[in-house]
This record gives sequence, structure tokens and C-alpha cells, in this order.
Amino acid sequence: MNTRLRRSRALGLAVCLALVAIMSGCMQLNLGLTVNDDDTVSGQLLLTAPKSLLKQRNPDPAVAFAELRPNIPSLPPGAETGYEDATSYGIQITYRKTPLAQFTSESVNLVRDDDLYRFSLPLDPKKYGGKFGQQDPRQQQAFMTLMAFEISVTFPGRVLDTNGTITGRSVSWKVVANQPKPAELRAVAQAPPPPATSPAAVVTGDGSFPWLPVVAGAVVLLLAVAVAVVLLIRRRSRHGAGAAATTGPDAATGPGAPAGPAPPATGGPAAPAPPAGPPA
Repeated sequence: MNTRLRRSRALGLAVCLALVAIMSGCMQLNLGLTVNDDDTVSGQLLLTAPKSLLKQRNPDPAVAFAELRPNIPSLPPGAETGYEDATSYGIQITYRKTPLAQFTSESVNLVRDDDLYRFSLPLDPKKYGGKFGQQDPRQQQAFMTLMAFEISVTFPGRVLDTNGTITGRSVSWKVVANQPKPAELRAVAQAPPPPATSPAAVVTGDGSFPWLPVVAGAVVLLLAVAVAVVLLIRRRSRHGAGAAATTGPDAATGPGAPAGPAPPATGGPAAPAPPAGPPA
């Protein structure tokens, strides 16, 4: 019984050491984000592994990377494409004016708290190395130890608190492999007033201004104003014509109109007749 136990422990230690040896350098997470003042986020995320490591697992780097990826907690969703260079293989996720609400994943948490932005990236071993943890929980710690992180976040306001390096309104972290790691990467920054909800602040999904709906709305509004003006002018014209018919100079001379008093004579007294001449 003791012999079997010792063999089991030896085998577990051998597997763990093999994991550390094979995964030297392991996976790397690069993240560069810019928080916009309209509560959207732009930037890129790059998750890679050395090709030398991947080929030890499978001759096809894509297959080997797909096997390793479940060991990484969920990432913020975005436009995802494959990535490959001379030494690394992985995936790249691009964010273009992505709503802030989408950055609440297990790996990256970026939220607005009233007039503050709060960023955190937990480095909890329990969140990494999930597949290896099913075999031996100690391997999760080994996986995290071998992870590397390069993170940069730029805020629209002043950085108030962080355990990273501040450069202006940006905070950066560089966590190398095979070195002790903090419990999390965190930063707090000032946030501008909430974005306006006027049409001028509305953008479409691709970040462009929706000119067509705005122009159509303006045309409809102008037509409504023009119709209102025409109706008002017509109403005033009819009212003016009726008033002229009852108060004008010919209003009392029409047929059936009551006769008024004769106007007084404006001439002087009649001239006396000349005296008659002598009888013939």
C-alpha cells in the first residue's frame, strides 16, 4: 500500500515538473485599452504562446493553442482573429468603441462607478490553468507562475489610485514569467460627466454619425413649420377680408341698407335775385 502511494506521489511530481519544463514561458497576455469619455472602449488584446511550446504538444500550432486556451478565463468579447509571427501563435481581439458594459469578464473587469472608472485584472491561480487543475490543483499555481502579462489602460480623466506605473492618464503593468505576481492589477481614475443623450451624441455601431436619420428629421420638421405658416397666413387673410366688408366706405350704400340722415349742406346762403326792371 505504501509502495503504491509513494509511486503515485512520484508520478504526480514528475508530471508537475514536466509541465513546468514544457511550459517554460507559457502563455502571454498583452492588453492595450483606451477608455473614451462616452463610456466606450477601444484597443486590442493579444493572447499568445511560444511556437516551440505548442509544437511539443501538437505539430499544428492552431490545434495546440486551442487545447491550451481553456486554461485562460473568459476574455471581453470583440472582433477576434488569428495571430502568428516568427515565434508566437495565438489570437487577437480588437475593440472599436465597444460599450463599457462588455468589460465584465472573468479576466478583465472595467466598470464605471458614478464619477470613477475602476479597472481590475485578477491574477488568481484558481482562474487559470483549469484543465491542469483537474489533474492536480498545484499545477494551477505553476501555470500562473509561468504566465506573463503586459497591460496598459488609458483613461479620459486623472488616475487616482493604482498598483501600476502612471504615465499621464495611462497606467501600465509588466508582469514577467517565473516571478511572484500580485493578487490583481488595479487602477481607479476620474470619469467625466455622463455622456449626453442628445442626437449630437448618438453614433452608429461603427462609430459614424447617423446623418441620414437626422437630415430626414430636419426635413420633416421644416415641412411642418411651412404648413403651419401657410395656414396661419390664410386664416389672417380671411379675417381681414371679413372686417373690410363690414367697415369699409361702401358698407352702408348697398341695397337694403338703412338710409342715414342727409348730409348737411356745405354751401353758403343762396344769392338774392336781382331787382326787377321798370315796366315797359
